[in-house]
Amino acid sequence: MNNIEDFSISLPITTADRNTAQRFASQQPSPQAAERVRRNTLSVLVMLNYLEIMGIATNLEASDSWHPVVRLCTDVADLEIVGVGKLECRSLQAGESTCYMPPEVWEGRIGYTLLRLEEDGRSATILGFVKKVSTEYLALDRLEPIENLCEAIELLRKGLKPVSIPDPILPEPPDIVIAITDLGKWLQGIFDAGWQELETLLVNPQPKFARRGDIVRWKEIDLSAYLPNCRVALVVTRSRGPEKIRLEVSPVTGECLPQFLKLVVLDKTGKVFQEIESRSIDKRIQFKFNGEVGEHFSAQVVFAELVVTENFVI
Repeated sequence: MNNIEDFSISLPITTADRNTAQRFASQQPSPQAAERVRRNTLSVLVMLNYLEIMGIATNLEASDSWHPVVRLCTDVADLEIVGVGKLECRSLQAGESTCYMPPEVWEGRIGYTLLRLEEDGRSATILGFVKKVSTEYLALDRLEPIENLCEAIELLRKGLKPVSIPDPILPEPPDIVIAITDLGKWLQGIFDAGWQELETLLVNPQPKFARRGDIVRWKEIDLSAYLPNCRVALVVTRSRGPEKIRLEVSPVTGECLPQFLKLVVLDKTGKVFQEIESRSIDKRIQFKFNGEVGEHFSAQVVFAELVVTENFVI
């Protein structure tokens, strides 16, 4: 395992760069998007400064991360290196051991650098780089020293392909089977293990949206690792007529949900379709939507670092 502290490099973040990142962030439609753009912009600017120090020319204006429409629609943090290609510049915060790599940046990059944005907002630490990614989360122990990036760029300028450091050989993992709950079978009275009848939900036994003829089942989600003796229920309602779906999160213990709990609906491509966050006074949060027979979607209950995902087909 690499000791990243042995080859990390700290650089200051200039006032001008912080102002640019804040200006780009202020153009975004939500706080989450604003924070993402702010961090991406700082990462790009820190790497630009590093590459300038190393005598490597860049073209900021040709980078997707510098295009306002692209910034609005996608999660990119690329920096165009003249005559070579795009370098993806991602960041994590203090205490994080993995970095999210959105699937849209897995191709079309000459490499990926990883930075840690320090809490004071005035400096960043370049942790290293990798030549290729193919998973959504990059672990720190996969990083090569950042000096290897300059060698890789020089090889690319000469038309040679850099040689990647091979990952350690691990045993083949077993095939992963993704559990999918077939809501169509609910109409036939067939239910997968873990989905309980509504009457067994002792708290809030009759959700407001339950109607005569609807099929309602629920699963318990334990939040006790974050809040003592805290459990909630993911309640799913399938109508017998048109393909109408209702999702609810209700407390199993206590009268109200914990604050900042999220219910997220993802479409079949994994993109967020709907999202809601609880307040401390909420006794439930819920969505309803229409679908088509055979359509896939996922529901996520998110609290702190816990993400519980249930996959469905209508």
